Amino acid sequence: MSARDNDPNRDRLLDHEADGIREFDNALPRWWLYGFYLTIVFAAVYVVNYHVLASPLFGRPGMVAEYEAEVEAAPRVTAAPGSGPAVALVALRDEPSLAQGRSIFEGPDNVCSSCHRADLGGTIGPNLTDEYWLHGCSLQQIVTSIRTGFPMKGMMPFGTGKPLTDTQVLQVASYVLARRGSSPADPKPIDPERDVACR
Repeated sequence: MSARDNDPNRDRLLDHEADGIREFDNALPRWWLYGFYLTIVFAAVYVVNYHVLASPLFGRPGMVAEYEAEVEAAPRVTAAPGSGPAVALVALRDEPSLAQGRSIFEGPDNVCSSCHRADLGGTIGPNLTDEYWLHGCSLQQIVTSIRTGFPMKGMMPFGTGKPLTDTQVLQVASYVLARRGSSPADPKPIDPERDVACR
């Protein structure tokens, strides 16, 4: 039996009560106190490691740092040597190529139509049928836009990041060019501060 068990103040009731409930004035168990102190030390180390230091001494950087590293790496990955067009960069006009470009544009693997609409009139993404474009409207500029995407604006390379062959990219770009001037119903309005007229 410990000296604590012989303490005459053990299990002494306090003078106050709440809703008829009274409490003992006993000391907390040491294991509980040590656990509590350990959580305080852990919290202090965690705050210093992840929120005060420029880079953590242990553990990985946070989600924001990982995301920023991925965004920074995206242009290097998509502009790797040998990623240039292996096919002649000339707009395709034959019906099978345009049909293939349309199926890729509207297909579930590249989700172009989810932002640009199936009729290319634009929702989240810009209207691709008018004469005002954000990133240029030449075949080369469209191919580059498809290849690199605009990750900071939500467009991954190739639409979803799933790579397309050079021929498929050319088919999609040719399909987009072929639909210029098609005047879909209720197109996304021009943003005069960002859109530039094609020449």
